[in-house]
Amino acid sequence: MEFDSDNDSEVAARFLATRLELGEDLEEATRWVMKEMDGFFTLVITSAHAMSVVRDPFACKPAVVAETAAYVAVASEYRALAELPGIADAEVFEPQPEEVYTWSR
Repeated sequence: MEFDSDNDSEVAARFLATRLELGEDLEEATRWVMKEMDGFFTLVITSAHAMSVVRDPFACKPAVVAETAAYVAVASEYRALAELPGIADAEVFEPQPEEVYTWSR
């Protein structure tokens, strides 16, 4: 496999793209991250109709999710979400380590 950068995020993106090309859905492909990747990471992965979030076993990289009926937003800290419409009524949570969260539209 050839890479366009020296960035480890590209490795994760190409790994996930390969899993999707094999016919897996986004949740299945994201679960492979936990089996195959090592290190500290929080990944937000999107496809045309879905989004997944996954964190490494130690959850070293910060992440917070805000979920409403209208949107799902992800940031590294709450203050980046604080001005979103309807945030007061959102379910706001920190994704748990090694748990895959997936939303579809």
